[in-house]
Amino acid sequence: MPSAAEIDVCVASYKRPELLENLLRALLAQETDGRFGFRIAVADNDRQGSAEPVVRKLASAARGTEIAYAVEPEQSVSLARNKSLSLARGDFVATTDDDLRPDRRWLAELHRALVAHEADVVHGPVAPEFRPGTPGWIRECPVFNRPSPPTGSTDGYFPTTANSLFRRALVADLAQPFDPRFGRTGGEDSAFFNRLRARGARMIWSREAIVHGPVPAARANLRWILTRRFRYGNMHPINGSGVKREDLRAALGLVVRQGIAAPCWFAAGLVDRRYRDRGMKSVTAILLHVAFALGIAAHYARFQYEEYRPR
Repeated sequence: MPSAAEIDVCVASYKRPELLENLLRALLAQETDGRFGFRIAVADNDRQGSAEPVVRKLASAARGTEIAYAVEPEQSVSLARNKSLSLARGDFVATTDDDLRPDRRWLAELHRALVAHEADVVHGPVAPEFRPGTPGWIRECPVFNRPSPPTGSTDGYFPTTANSLFRRALVADLAQPFDPRFGRTGGEDSAFFNRLRARGARMIWSREAIVHGPVPAARANLRWILTRRFRYGNMHPINGSGVKREDLRAALGLVVRQGIAAPCWFAAGLVDRRYRDRGMKSVTAILLHVAFALGIAAHYARFQYEEYRPR
């Protein structure tokens, strides 16, 4: 491991200049402990270049941190991610999204975990930030709150590009690291990391490498939650995740338990409103499994949900 590694932080952005500016400011404030240097690479998926003014403004105030910029004119989350990777030239690539905000120690913790555990890929948590008044059943929804096992764990978490660091050599021979088939559907990150695992990459988790994810009102509702879960199911058969028999048994058991619990909580809610949240949590747990199963069924019925279709 070189004493002063170089990291490229790759970001794909689409028509969110204010959020992108928040992200870039947080990246420019990263602490490195003198153990690595870093650049930032922004791929703008808007053919009109709406992110360019923000990038230029932050680049002029970056004080030595380079911010590379390129436009990917075809709307495709996969092609945008590939474009950002094409700008990378360091030892490692870190990825996050334009609507997130990393802790000051984010890169340092990812790099520390990778070195300490002799890993090839490191992932970390996205901590949701909800607006005041958001119901408890939404705050506790698993779509927003994913497992965060101890640092060094090799399973028990969901790998995404929202928070990752990997050796650039892993993708040096890949013309299109992110599969264009997922360009308008999403799921490209799951397919990407499943592909790296299949190629022998050692992947671990870092609980300390945190990015924060504001949850806007447009997402803090049952419709968006179930639509996102449907999309996960729709892509599941082709992103390399697979379906394990024990997972099916666990899902069925949860549906049965929550199906029994939900009426009880709602009945208790007639006396004490605090129990209504528990009833909604039980109902949501059931609906999430139903939405996921419907997404899988829709895939085999040749329906493809395009979350990132042109707009």
